[in-house]
Amino acid sequence: MRDKVSVLLFVGLILIFSLAQGYEEKAKVDLKMVADNVLKAVNSGDAAAVARLYTEDAVMIMSGEPEPIRGRKAIEENQAAFLRAMPDFKVEFTLILISGDHITFEGVSRGTFTGPLTSPEGDIPPTGRSVASKFVFIAKVTKEGLIEEDRTYFDTAEYMRQLGLQK
Repeated sequence: MRDKVSVLLFVGLILIFSLAQGYEEKAKVDLKMVADNVLKAVNSGDAAAVARLYTEDAVMIMSGEPEPIRGRKAIEENQAAFLRAMPDFKVEFTLILISGDHITFEGVSRGTFTGPLTSPEGDIPPTGRSVASKFVFIAKVTKEGLIEEDRTYFDTAEYMRQLGLQK
């Protein structure tokens, strides 16, 4: 009887240790720190800094883009083209929600269209107009703290209207 109790205690301790290790593994990512890094990188105006927040095979799904942007390199190119058009682009997060391995940001983006904007039809000349647009950004984050999927939603018609590209 005593041997059975000892074995059960030993197995119980192993299970508790295993569960604690699994919890520790999940708890290693500080999603608030990831959120702070996103804000800092986006507001830095550095496309490479933004791209470094993503996994090599990340997927970015964004309003106004005809297809998902796939891979860190493509994300950096997309951000560089955008920042060329709006070098003063900044975001402000009005709400940050963290759940599991996801971060959701609600916020306002602001910028002035002072450089050419790359489009499938060619470069669009700047209008010099400013934009202030509400957005929602949802990021799935890996245990290493990198974004593997990003979904960004905003009113593209309103955005284009503010920039003087649509009535």
